[in-house]
Amino acid sequence: MFQGFYTLGSTMISQNRNLNVISNNMANAATTGYKSDQYISSTFREEMLYRSGNITPDKRSPIGTTAMIQATNARVTNYEQGGLEPTEMPLDLAINGQGFFVIQKGEDLVYSRNGSFITDDEGYLALPSVGRVMGTNGPIFLETDAVAVDANGIIRNEDTGEIYGTLQIVDFEDYAALVKGDNGTFTAGEDAVEQEPVLEVVQGMLERSNTSMVEEMTSMIAAQRSLQAAAQLIKMYDQLDGKTVNIGSMS
Repeated sequence: MFQGFYTLGSTMISQNRNLNVISNNMANAATTGYKSDQYISSTFREEMLYRSGNITPDKRSPIGTTAMIQATNARVTNYEQGGLEPTEMPLDLAINGQGFFVIQKGEDLVYSRNGSFITDDEGYLALPSVGRVMGTNGPIFLETDAVAVDANGIIRNEDTGEIYGTLQIVDFEDYAALVKGDNGTFTAGEDAVEQEPVLEVVQGMLERSNTSMVEEMTSMIAAQRSLQAAAQLIKMYDQLDGKTVNIGSMS
């Protein structure tokens, strides 16, 4: 009886956390360059179940495993590229391939697939609400937004051909070393190792979120049903436990 309370209670907690991840993905379905997350759960304290015969009770045969608690294992980010959407805006840039734009956020560097850039008050190329876009020689200063950006990330004046800078784009050997932050940005962990990216920069386009609304809706319905079922069962367990106490007190 008590094992049922543990199992159902942990299931409700796990599915609540799963719904939080799903709702966050759905809320960012229209966020440029957003990478969706997936909730991964596991079990805790697994035990082997055995079956013994009526004639030879000492002879047991394994029939499977069971676990008392469902626990959080990890939140995994899907780094697949989203579709590219044309905007015809000169400062909208997309990465077709692997890699991240480097953004200066305060004194730190963060990484993003969001190329919805603007020029800040001082004329530097920037990602709104995050910071300035880094070039190979530091932040990129633009005298005008009439610029041309080639596939290698070189930014030129559209009229004079003057080079303003080259976008700094980096990739990593293992994305598991990245830590997800706010506004679709990532920070590099201590184990992060940079590598040369294989990509092309596309001007006048933005990368859409890789969130699939169909998959998220399906996952949400499944999680809600699992949560509701666990809630109903734990209510039945509580009622049975109450009846057991009443019967015991009557005797």
